Amino acid sequence: MIDLVTDALVTFLQTRVPDVGTWTVHSLSNADTAPAKDKPVIALIAVDEHEHTRNRPLVDTLNGLQRPPLQLRLEYLLTYVGKHDEAQKRLSRVVSAFHTRPILGSGELSPALAEQVERVTVRLRNTTADERNQIWSALGRNGRLSLFYTVDVAPAPLLPDADGERRTRSHEIDYVGAP
Repeated sequence: MIDLVTDALVTFLQTRVPDVGTWTVHSLSNADTAPAKDKPVIALIAVDEHEHTRNRPLVDTLNGLQRPPLQLRLEYLLTYVGKHDEAQKRLSRVVSAFHTRPILGSGELSPALAEQVERVTVRLRNTTADERNQIWSALGRNGRLSLFYTVDVAPAPLLPDADGERRTRSHEIDYVGAP
């Protein structure tokens, strides 16, 4: 699922701002080879549980009650590997594209992703100089001009249990009063 969201972002950017260049999906980690020069790069840097959907109720299915899919919040770093002035020009086009259309609907999503989500919301994330420094340090690379985006919501469906699908058949709470 997460890879489908990344693919949707890349496809959106290549369609809306083709002049930025062909996007490379890369970890940006120093453990991997350096990304190609003069290319825009998108890197997934964090996956978190979406805190606003943490306590959703069980979902009634044909096989009983089941936990709802886990909603995720994805954090992306977008940068341009090349000259700094060129990075400014190209990243400003990215900001414009996501500012113009911050919600990707079913028309911008692959059929596989559109089956599972109605939309993907992309928000520019404010970061402090310290946060940016920590991220680039953790990646083991020199910091460069970059954009940080938070992307909501990618469902993570439950996996079938090894012993067969286990579902909650009922959910009851009994209160016992004092005698």
